[in-house]
Amino acid sequence: MRLLLLVLVLLVVGAGPAAAAASDPTDDYMRRYQSEHRLPGLAFAVVRGDEVVHSRTWGTDGDGDAVTADTPFLLGSVSKPFTALAVMQLVESGRVDLDAPVRTYLPEFPAGISVRQLLTHTSGLAQWALRTDRFGSDADELGRAVRELEPGHAPGEHEYSDANYLAAAAVVEAVTGRSFGDHLHTAVLDPLAMDHAVATTADAVSLPAGHRLYFGHPRRFDPAYDPSGVAYGYLGADLGDVTHFVTAQLRGGRYGSTQLLSPAGIALTQKGVADFGAGRYGLGWRESELDGDRIAWHAGATPGYFSHVVLVPGSDLGVVVLANAYSPTVDGELAAAAFDLARIAAGATPTGSDPDPLFAAATIAPLVVAFVLVVLLAWSLRPHRPRRRSVVRLIAWLLPCGALVAIAAWGFPAAMGVDLSQTRLWTPDIGLALVAVIVLAGALAVARVVRFGIPARPDNARPTADVLGG
Repeated sequence: MRLLLLVLVLLVVGAGPAAAAASDPTDDYMRRYQSEHRLPGLAFAVVRGDEVVHSRTWGTDGDGDAVTADTPFLLGSVSKPFTALAVMQLVESGRVDLDAPVRTYLPEFPAGISVRQLLTHTSGLAQWALRTDRFGSDADELGRAVRELEPGHAPGEHEYSDANYLAAAAVVEAVTGRSFGDHLHTAVLDPLAMDHAVATTADAVSLPAGHRLYFGHPRRFDPAYDPSGVAYGYLGADLGDVTHFVTAQLRGGRYGSTQLLSPAGIALTQKGVADFGAGRYGLGWRESELDGDRIAWHAGATPGYFSHVVLVPGSDLGVVVLANAYSPTVDGELAAAAFDLARIAAGATPTGSDPDPLFAAATIAPLVVAFVLVVLLAWSLRPHRPRRRSVVRLIAWLLPCGALVAIAAWGFPAAMGVDLSQTRLWTPDIGLALVAVIVLAGALAVARVVRFGIPARPDNARPTADVLGG
C-alpha cells in the first residue's frame, strides 16, 4: 500500500509541471470570457502575417449544433471594412471618385455629401437616419431606404451612422449594375476564399440562429435575414473566412496570389481622419492606440451576434473574436476580449473591462417601477368603503401615470439613443420591462378613473357590501 501511494504521489508531482505547461493563457482567458458572459458559442483566432497561430471554436450555435471552423457568424459592423474595401477597389479602378458628390452616382441623394464622407461617417447623416434591421426585406429595399435619407446636420462632424454604409452600398450597385451582395462576392469574398460567407438571402440558409440576452441569460433569436443591411452589419462569415480578410489587411491587400487592393489603398482605409472621441475613424476602420501600439480595429453586433477584429500592423498581428450572443448592456465587456488577446500575444497582461453601471441601472430601474405599479394597482383594486370624490386626488394619480407611460414609451429609449421598437429588438429584457411599465401605468390610471366614477356613500348609510369607490 505504501509503495502504491508513493507511486501515485510521484505521478501527480511529475504531471504537475506538464499540466501547467499545457495551460495556454489565451485559452484560459477565453474560457473565463465565455463563462462570465454565458456565450453559447465562441470562435477566436490570432493571426501573424499570413499564418493563423492560434484558433479555437467552442460551444453550440443557436440550432444546438457544435460550433466549428465552418460555422458562420453575423459580423455586425465588422461588415463596414469589407464595404470600404469594395468601394476602394472601384476607386482604384477609376469607376468611383472618393471626393465626388454621392449625387454623381445616386441622383436622388441629398446634395453636398461626398463618397469619402460616407465612409468616414462625416456626411451629416444622423445616427438613426433610417430604420435599420429590415428583416426579410426584398431586393429593392436598399434603394427605397436610400431615398428616405435626409442629413441631420451639415457635413464635416463625425457621427456614426449605418445609413452612410447603406448609401455606399447603393453607390456600388449604381456603378456595377449588380446587387451589393453579388458584387461583394465577386470582388472581395470569393478572391479571399471566404467559402462560408453570407452576403445574400440564398447564402443565409447556412446561418444558424443567434442569441439575445435576457438579464444576462442567452435566448435563441432567429429573425429573417436582412440583405439590405449587408454593407453595414449583415455580412456573415466563419472564423477562417475572417482570418483570410485579416491576412489581406496585414499583407497590404494581398491574399495568396491575389492583390485585392494596393498597399497604399489598404493603408488609406486604416488611416484615421475623423475624431470619434477614443481615436479616429478612417475608411471603414477605427484607428487608436493599445498600450502605445497603433491599432486598426472594428467591433460589430446584430441582435444575436457579436464580432471584433483588431489589427496591430506594427507587430504584423491580427485578432478575431466571434460570439453568437449579444446585448448592448455588455458591449464594452464583450469588446475587451479582442484587445486583451492582442495584449496576451504581445506578452502583456490583459486588463478586461468593468461592467457599465449605467446599463445595470437601465436594466433594473424599469423592473423596480413595474413592481411598484403592481403594488399600487393591487391596492387600488382592493374592496374598501367608498370615499368622497376628489378631482384633485384623481389628477394626482393620473398625471404620474401619464408621465410614466411617456417616459417608458419615448423618454427612456431616447436617453439610450433609440426608440421603443429598437429597445425591444436589441435589449428585449429592458424592452419587456418598459412595456410592462406602460401597461401597468395605464391599468392603474383606468382603475383610478373607475374608482372616481363610483359615487360616494353618505356617511350615515350602512353598506350592504364592499365596493370600489373613489
